[in-house]
Order: sequence, then C-alpha cells, then structure tokens
Amino acid sequence: MGGNQGFYLGRVQFSGMGGYQEKMLSQLLEMGITIRGVRVKGGIIKGTVSPMDYYTVAETARRNGVKLRAGKRRGLYFTLLRYQNRVGLYVGALLFGIILSVNQSRVADIYIEGDVPRGQVVKILEDCGITEGADKSTLKLYKAEQQLMLRIEDCAWADVSCTGCRVTVHIEKGVPLPEMEDNSSPRNLVASRDAVVVSRTVRRGASAVEVGSGVQAGGLLVSGVVETSAIVLNGSETGNVLFVRADAEIIGEFTETREFFVPYTETVHIADGEQARYKSIVFGDDVYPLYFGKAFKENAVYSEETAVVRIFGEEMPFKIKTGIFTEYRHVDMTRTDDDCVKELKRLKADYEENFYKDFDIINVTEKYLPEKDGIRLILDYTLQGDITEPQSFQINVDSAPEQFSNIESAPETQNDE
Repeated sequence: MGGNQGFYLGRVQFSGMGGYQEKMLSQLLEMGITIRGVRVKGGIIKGTVSPMDYYTVAETARRNGVKLRAGKRRGLYFTLLRYQNRVGLYVGALLFGIILSVNQSRVADIYIEGDVPRGQVVKILEDCGITEGADKSTLKLYKAEQQLMLRIEDCAWADVSCTGCRVTVHIEKGVPLPEMEDNSSPRNLVASRDAVVVSRTVRRGASAVEVGSGVQAGGLLVSGVVETSAIVLNGSETGNVLFVRADAEIIGEFTETREFFVPYTETVHIADGEQARYKSIVFGDDVYPLYFGKAFKENAVYSEETAVVRIFGEEMPFKIKTGIFTEYRHVDMTRTDDDCVKELKRLKADYEENFYKDFDIINVTEKYLPEKDGIRLILDYTLQGDITEPQSFQINVDSAPEQFSNIESAPETQNDE
C-alpha cells in the first residue's frame, strides 16, 4: 500500500545525512512514493512517509549512500504491532464481527413515536409478528400499519418502517376540536361546595349572596337574569329583564377533613432484586443486540445505561447500551412510631400539592391517633378559594313577555370584601 492511502494506517518520521539526497528524492518520486514535509537543511534531509513506504525509502537511501534513521512512529499500524501477540484480542474482534453480521438480519429494537400507550402498540405488533429478535425478511409492515389504524382509537396516521435493525413506529392521533365556550349564551354561577362568602367581585350579573352569608353546594351565587329599574308608564310600572352571562369571583371559606393511615408492618415492592442485563451496540440510529432471544423479564422495572467505547485510547463511533431488568422484591417493612409519622407527613404534603394547589390553606389541625396496627392522621383544613361553578340555562323567547330583552350591556362591577 503506497501513496496517500498508506497514511491512514500511520506515519513514520525520518532523517538522513550524507550521500546523494537529491538523487534519492528523484528516484522516490518516480516510484510514486509520497513524502510529506520534506526539508533539506545543513546536509540533513527530513520528511514523513507511510509505514508501508518506509522500507522502500530506506532501501533507496542505502543505494544512494544516505544514512537514514527512523524517528517517531504513530498510527494504527504500530498500535497493532504492539498487540500482535494478544491472540484473544483478535479472536474477540472476529467474534464481534460475526455477531454483527448475524444480528443484522434480525430486529434488535422497536422505537415508538406518538402519544399512544406503548403496551397497546407492542401487543398489536406482536400479533403481526413484529418483535425483538424477529427475522427482518418476514416482517409484514403494511399489515401492522393497517392494524394500528383499526385498533388504536382516534388514530389518524400510522407508519411502520425498518431501518437497519430498528423498527420505528410513528403514530399520529386526530387532534380533537377544542371545546369552545359559548360566550353568547346566558348562565348563572352556583356554589361548588358548602362555604361562607368572604369576598365577592361581580363583573356581570346580579349577586344573590352577601359577604358573610353561608351558601350550600349548588346554591345560586350570581344570577344571569338581571332586572332593570322599573318606571311608571301610563299609570303602571314596567321594566326590562336582561339575560346575561354571569361572571364573578366569589371567594368562600370552607372546611374539609382528610385521613391517612400508615401501618407498623407492611409488605412493599422494592426494585432491588436480581438483574438481567442485555447489551447492544448502538451505531447511529441502528441497534445491534449482543444476545439471542428476547430481552424481557417479568415483574421487573426496566432501565438503560449507555457507555462510550474506547479502543487503544481512541473513542469509537459506536456505543454500548445495556438494558437492565431489575426484579421487584417483596419486603416486609417494620416501622417505628417516628417512621410512621414521617410517612404521614409525606402523604400530607403530597395531598396538599395535588389537591389544594388552587386554594389558600388558612389553618390545618393535625391529630395523630396511635392504633393497634399503626398510626392514623386526621387533618381538619380551613380553606379559601373561588367557589363559583357555571350553570347554563335556556331562554324560551317565544313565551317571554315583550318587555324581556337580551342586550349586551351588563351591570357595573361590584366588588365587596
């Protein structure tokens, strides 16, 4: 191997003195030998050649009386020479190549894109014969696309493709039309729960409650039926009724009681049991398994680790992915009083974050009640928040009196605290 191609394997720096140096260079150029960085100074010639051409350069220098000396040697060629006696290294590389060639004909990974349950998609693919380890030549991708379209609710588009050893499933679901609020229809506002009104801001409609009054769940807070001021016309009072879309913020104060119980002894499931590891090689978007069969373990939690591969200190363009199935272990846990209290406090904090994030907690009373099997926590909350709930109503215009009218204007905002 000569010319520029030899430099891919490495390079050798050389220096020579004496003899016919110009004649040596002319002969090397005639033979097509590539020499980089040639410098002649003070009777010394220096340059760099590929390891495959160095022996030709040395022989040509000897014929022309030039005393040649090799300098720094770098590259893959010299790295392999250092490990030429390590047979296991080359056997491993051979086996690695065999495994790659075998697994290139089988599915190594299934990648699913789209907002759909993975378990449902995997089940449909399995029914179509598409699983990890399946022969790529037997895949019925078009059949899988049809089944996905038929069996997934609101599926608008499905594509199943196989690139390398990876099967990619892309699913698009139909976008439901957003629920548009009809801003023209009238409505009332009712109470969503039993509460005491502590403040009110009525932007549209007629308030049916006062600050300090109590309301029951479903009770009217703001009416969408607004009566205008009556006037005397021809000796009789008359007026108009406006049907509006009630809009207000009614802050109510209410109480709720919650209970939590933590037992002294409990069987819990902890994912720290036996592990099953399945290694694969990741090269770009392709995944090549280093195992046979299907990577799966029942009653286990799955995790992944990816490691960079270095050979002779050089980072390789592929990585090693390890799929880890850690088996759940059933553990009988025994708690002390302090352990139970800590767990109860954690449950309390989680509940408040999930269910009371839209309310202000004015006060909370905690009662810890030790029992035979554990500790019970009773929480009495005093909360404040918006208690309005919309309630639409229909207007029968045909049967309405003539003085009833539906206009866009509304009463001025009323704000009481």
